[in-house]
This record gives sequence, structure tokens and C-alpha cells, in this order.
Amino acid sequence: MRSNLIGILLIVFSVVLAGFFAGSETGMYQLSRLRLRLGIEKKRLSYIVLGKCLHDSAALLLSMLIGTNLAHYLATGVVTYMLLTKLGAEHTAEFVAMLFTAPILFVFSELIPKNLFLYRADTLMPAVAPVLFGFHKFFIWCGAVPFLKGVLRMFAKFSSVPMSAETAITSVERHKIAAILQESREEALLSSVQSDIVRRLVVISNIRISSVMTAINDVQMVEVRSDRSALLKKLKECAFTRLPVYDRWPENIVGFVNIYEALCCAGRFSSLHSFVKPIRKLSAETVVSDAIEFMQSKNEKIVLVTKAGHLGRENPVGIVTMKDLVEELLGELSEW
Repeated sequence: MRSNLIGILLIVFSVVLAGFFAGSETGMYQLSRLRLRLGIEKKRLSYIVLGKCLHDSAALLLSMLIGTNLAHYLATGVVTYMLLTKLGAEHTAEFVAMLFTAPILFVFSELIPKNLFLYRADTLMPAVAPVLFGFHKFFIWCGAVPFLKGVLRMFAKFSSVPMSAETAITSVERHKIAAILQESREEALLSSVQSDIVRRLVVISNIRISSVMTAINDVQMVEVRSDRSALLKKLKECAFTRLPVYDRWPENIVGFVNIYEALCCAGRFSSLHSFVKPIRKLSAETVVSDAIEFMQSKNEKIVLVTKAGHLGRENPVGIVTMKDLVEELLGELSEW
């Protein structure tokens, strides 16, 4: 009788422990990082301990997975042992143990705790932080977490695409920033417009100007030998102030012209040579943030986008303006 009571208590303990780890795993993803930071700044002990746990989230996740599996094995093993003493047949005991433990573990160690932590992560995670921190340190001390991290590094080395540490860190930090922005918006600390602008700023380092430029075949251009009537005709066709200027064929772009400056000239002209301004070039692989910095430093409003061709020759592939780049931060601008 006493052994059965101990067995039942072990099963209950295992189910609760597995639910604790499984729920904490969900809580780790659902926890508001903004509230966590505020709690740490207010020097609340539970939040400080939780912050230490989340300092290495990958190691903490491994601790949770280890704890969940150990609890499952303990519950299954105790149930199997108790049935084995009653039934005698090993296969029968194992089969009945599976039928008994599977639904219990699914409901009480997975479904219920995960749902609780899903909707109450900000309340439950600080409350369980000391226990979680203790188990986490134990699994590190016994070598289970370092061993699994080593296995994962070896597996990544032989099976995944290599990634520099700088790229990995940047990617992780960008993900964290995006999560904080989303939480800030939900907490009504930032308006939707402010959140959208900062979200665009986070991802802008991945956007190349080739994805925001106007392709060379769609660019409105004028020939260098154009006169006033040709400019007036072009002005009726498009509303752009600055137009690239080409000599003989469209790919041979020699600069750009401010169409209003040319039309304001009092004298007659039969070509645009005296109005053409040099146009700077940027590689199609330049990121938007670098292009904005370059155009600001050089006080440029329009640049020619090029791509390396045969024999190192730069071939024009499009045009990008400051308006195109700013729209990647602010969204579509109807007027400029």
C-alpha cells in the first residue's frame, strides 16, 4: 500500500514537473520583453532572476526540453513498474502504461500548462523564475546542456549553410527588436505609424537599391540634342523634374537635366550640353541605408544604378531617387 502511494505521488510529481517545463517553454516565447525590462529596471527580484534565465535563451530551451523528457520518462517508468508488479507480463504492462500515460501527459503536461502560460505568461513566468533558474543551473552544472549544445554545433557544422557570427548576431538582434516594437505597439507606447517606421528601419539593411529602383527601360529620358520644343513635349508626357540625358542610345547616359532650369533659360538652345549635370553611380547591390547616406553626403537627388558586365564595364540598369529611398522608411509618398 505504501509503495503504491509513493508511486502515485511520483506520477503526480512527474506530470506536474513536465507541465512546468512545457508551460515555461511557451511562456518564454509569449513573455513581454518590454515588461521584463521594466521589472528589471524596478529591481524586482523575480524579474532579475528571469532575466538571467533568458540571457542565454538557447541554453534555457535545452534545459526545458531535458526537464520535460526526464519527467515523461519518470512518469512512464513508474506506471510501467506498478503495472508490472500487478500484471506480470512485460509487454502487457508496457502497452497498458502507454495507454494510461499518453492521454494524461498530453492533457495535464502539455495542453493545459501550455494554454495557461500562453495567456498568462507575464504573470506566471516571473512567479516560476526561481524554480526555473535552479533547474537550469543544475542541468548546466551536470553537463547536459553543454553536451547538447556541442552536439548541435557539430550537427550545424556538417549539415547547415555556414553563417558568420556577425550575421547570426545581427539576425537575432533584429528579431528581438521587431518583437519589442510589436509589444510596444500593443502596449500603446508607439502609434501604428511610429511602429511601422521603426519596423522598416530594422529591415532596411537587407534591402538593395535594385529592388526599389526604376528599371532603365521604364525611365523617362531625353536626348542630349533636344531643344526647347522637345523639352516642352517631354514635360507634357511626364511630371518629373530631373530627367537622365543620353547621347545617341539610351544606355549611354551622360548625366541628368533639371527640366525647369533649362526651360527658364531666356535664350534659344539646340542641345542640352550646357544644362547637363553629372550623374553619380551606385552599384545595384548597395543597400538602401548606404545609398541614403551617400546621396545625403553628396547632396544628390538622383543616381544611376549600375551592374558590372563583361570586362568590368558598368552597365546602367536603372535610376533611383531620394524619394524612392525615403519611401522605404515612410511608405508611399504621393507628392515630393
